Amino acid sequence: MNTDLTVGKPWKVLLKYILPLLGSAVFQQLYTLADTVIAGKFAGRSALAAIGASTAIVNILMAIALGANAGCAVLVSRCFGAKENAKVKSSVYTGLIAFGAFSVLLMTAGLASCAPILRALKTPSNVLDASVVYLNIYYMGLPFLILYNLGTGIFSALGDSRTPFYFLVFSSVTNVILDYFMVRPWGIAGVAWATFIAQGAACLLTLFAVFLRLKKIKTEEKPKIFSGALLKMLLLLALPVALQNSFVSVGNLIVQVKINGYGDAVMAGFTAGSKLMIFCTTCFCTCANGLTNFVSQNYGAHEFTRIKRGFYAELVISTLLVAAFFAAVFSFAEPLVKLFLSEEEDTAKTLEAGVQFVRIVSPFFFAVNVKVSADAAVRGSGGNAGFMVSTFTDLLLRVAFAFILTPSMGFAGVCWAWPVGWTLSTFVALAYYFRRPCLKKSYIAASGR
Repeated sequence: MNTDLTVGKPWKVLLKYILPLLGSAVFQQLYTLADTVIAGKFAGRSALAAIGASTAIVNILMAIALGANAGCAVLVSRCFGAKENAKVKSSVYTGLIAFGAFSVLLMTAGLASCAPILRALKTPSNVLDASVVYLNIYYMGLPFLILYNLGTGIFSALGDSRTPFYFLVFSSVTNVILDYFMVRPWGIAGVAWATFIAQGAACLLTLFAVFLRLKKIKTEEKPKIFSGALLKMLLLLALPVALQNSFVSVGNLIVQVKINGYGDAVMAGFTAGSKLMIFCTTCFCTCANGLTNFVSQNYGAHEFTRIKRGFYAELVISTLLVAAFFAAVFSFAEPLVKLFLSEEEDTAKTLEAGVQFVRIVSPFFFAVNVKVSADAAVRGSGGNAGFMVSTFTDLLLRVAFAFILTPSMGFAGVCWAWPVGWTLSTFVALAYYFRRPCLKKSYIAASGR
């Protein structure tokens, strides 16, 4: 079912729309958590460190997938909000063709450069081979990852956040089961292949459902299978998100070099702690992505008053979520990090690093939530420049302070780099939000909406 986000009370519409998206985000993160927990428990600290060494590179690939998702979602949302059904279909076809071809090229380049990049990151020799194996298999599943995210973005743009959720539940459960049975005989390679199979299943099911849904959308004119004009618009919308997340991931890649220098015990602890952080922040970002589609549809329909109401409604919803996550991870940091650790190894140093990271960054979840919400409203209303500036501020500060603080504070300096970047970039994001023309009272009054 396609949902019109331009009618109804904003908070009710958003809550109903965001909840399935949130469920999808939780299950999607189970892929990563299952990989990491099972690898750490059954393959040991070196496997956990190997996943950590690969994570920064994996996040760059995920950034591209999320860029495809966001770009296609915003474009389709605008067309859907403006009731231009032929353009809705053409946007979907164009996105699938363009990003499908790009994902194959990126996969090929990744397989060729995997080992040299890991060496350049100063990955310790005792985890290098395992990291190469894990990352190569991940690269092979890259087309599945990108096209799956494109498909979920299309459903979200049409106001349907439930359909991809059902497919994701199936694939997440499949991933966990396969992880458990494949890690014992094949080690970290088994973990990677389990993710490959689960992502492939989610991708194929989602794309099949996309084409079924498109058949139900009636058009007066025949939609173009590929449109250069729509591709240009799609890239203009997708590139800022992809570049934003990629630059952030590149920043994390640079920081990872510092972490690798502390050895595999700290690497493993940081991996466990960062997985918990990513689980939480992904949920906040998912709420913000729902807001982006809400803003995009209402922007296309010129319902500017609803945009402001939607922003504050989403902020209340996501802040309640932040409070729950903060209370949980801060209070139970030690048992949560222990979930990732083998009982057969000396894990004291690993546990200390993981708990330290979680307890330093989690109080600042409130700041990053405000940032991503403001970014979402700005991006949905066409303000890509402000969105990118706030993100680059976060990135530059995070990298700079990781290098400034580590000589005197050690690993704790790396941990504190996240709160510094988040807090200062939040002020930048809010400044751009309040400067958006379509959100000013004078503009709304002039438009009468």
